[in-house]
Amino acid sequence: MQRIGMVLKRSEQQALMLGEKISAFLKDSGKEVLLEPSLGELAERWDARATDRLTDDSDLLVVLGGDGTILRAASLLNDRAVPVLGVNLGRVGFMAEVLPDEAIPMLRSALEGTAEFVKRMLLQVTLPGGKQVRVLNDVVIHWGGIARLIELDIKLGESRDIELRADGLIIATPIGSSAYSYAANGPLLHPEIEGILMTPICPYAGLKRPLVIPPYMNVELLLKRGENLTLTLDGHTTADLNQGETIGITRATIPFIMVQSSARDYFHVLKQKLGLL
Repeated sequence: MQRIGMVLKRSEQQALMLGEKISAFLKDSGKEVLLEPSLGELAERWDARATDRLTDDSDLLVVLGGDGTILRAASLLNDRAVPVLGVNLGRVGFMAEVLPDEAIPMLRSALEGTAEFVKRMLLQVTLPGGKQVRVLNDVVIHWGGIARLIELDIKLGESRDIELRADGLIIATPIGSSAYSYAANGPLLHPEIEGILMTPICPYAGLKRPLVIPPYMNVELLLKRGENLTLTLDGHTTADLNQGETIGITRATIPFIMVQSSARDYFHVLKQKLGLL
């Protein structure tokens, strides 16, 4: 690993301070540091390189922030699965497990090849019109304005359709099961169990309970009834939907690869963040 990219929140002072420290460590280790194009001023100060090919050129991404910053980093990936080291500067930290004082030791371990890397499932979403995007957490269909029932026709692989009348629908990955889906009474899925989780929001008819299907099964959603609908992808990207349009969801061809914390595991995070177990 020679070229290390960094994704951080420019407005977060702690991220800037830690980013400068990590950048100095990497430069002393003979590595090239890459930043997003919008961070050209920082790149100059840190003797780094700002590039619009961040994920294409990086051998490892260091992400400084919370889970939202991890999700933004995932959205930057193209067709190459770049490993990610997430450092938690936020409140939750389900995905960004590494604490700030562990950042450089974990980074050193990753560079030396002694860190443990884990793969997490991504979803690929085909929007009306054919554009494809990837998500790490979830896809949510809901009203953009006044809350009303929407009607969806859900086709699972080659099986017969399932109908849903509800306030909305969440399609989540296992790692995303601890986010909005969990708040909507969906189950927690261990991130090493691959599957696609569908959680209805306030269901009225049809699919009234969460459903987990195999990861290889394609999902097709037909919007049978509803106006001013919105599709939200990983909480940061939205698209307007119209009645009669179709959305396709399947497992992405590449995984999301993360450096796993050596100090805590998934169950530790559940206990610490949700008070479970």
